[in-house]
Amino acid sequence: MALPRMINGILRTKAIYSVSSRSVVSHEPWKPGPYPKTEEERLAAAKKYGLLPEEYAPYPDDGLGFGDYPKLPDIGQDSKSEYYPWDCPEHNRNFGEIMHVHADMWGSDKGDPNYRQKARYPDWQRVLSFFVAVFGISGLMITGDYWCKRYRPFMPKQWPQDNVKYYTYSDKYF
Repeated sequence: MALPRMINGILRTKAIYSVSSRSVVSHEPWKPGPYPKTEEERLAAAKKYGLLPEEYAPYPDDGLGFGDYPKLPDIGQDSKSEYYPWDCPEHNRNFGEIMHVHADMWGSDKGDPNYRQKARYPDWQRVLSFFVAVFGISGLMITGDYWCKRYRPFMPKQWPQDNVKYYTYSDKYF
């Protein structure tokens, strides 16, 4: 009685897996192709990425493997306007927008290539203020420890006689 049910379940599971494997999305069309060597390849790559031919410029063919991927300006997620009506506002991106090669490094929780333009203070001032704070607090602690002792002064224990043992246990165990 349970055997037909088990066979039916196995066949149904196989059918689900075969249907789901047929509808897998391929990323081949979006993978970068080889570096364009002719003008026709350059125009085809510009069309592939949805750019005008005068806007399209690939990365130099230096062996890093970027191929025909377009060289985009270095603009991180935090440098984009937060008031623009983005299609994906949590990433400041529109649908179909080309991502930068280094987009994985320039998210809102990561670095920004243009942080120097938006920084309130220059880099040298921030580093100097850090070292002044660290060494200033350390210097205050050392000076305070030297001038203001943190324990109550005490004198050595006073015994009635010198060279007398004031304990009750025997020396034979030591």
